[in-house]
Amino acid sequence: MSRRKKQYDDDDGRTIADMSALTPGGGFKGFAPGKKKRQEESEREERPWEDGFTREERRMYTLGALKAALLIALVFIVGLGLTTAFLLFLWT
Repeated sequence: MSRRKKQYDDDDGRTIADMSALTPGGGFKGFAPGKKKRQEESEREERPWEDGFTREERRMYTLGALKAALLIALVFIVGLGLTTAFLLFLWT
């Protein structure tokens, strides 16, 4: 008796998410201690944008993004506070 893979009518054979790096135990294959050096070298090759900024420029971009996120959070907190104050004013 041969086992055949189920064929679905709507399956076009494209890969949605590559699961080849997953092991049956739930971990990743790429975290072996011996592969760390090769992995770091390949990451450097895959990230050409890291070579263009100095340490100071990277720090300034990071702080700018942090300030923007905190400003947005502050707007939401103030809006929530004003809404709470308005509802308390109506109900008391």
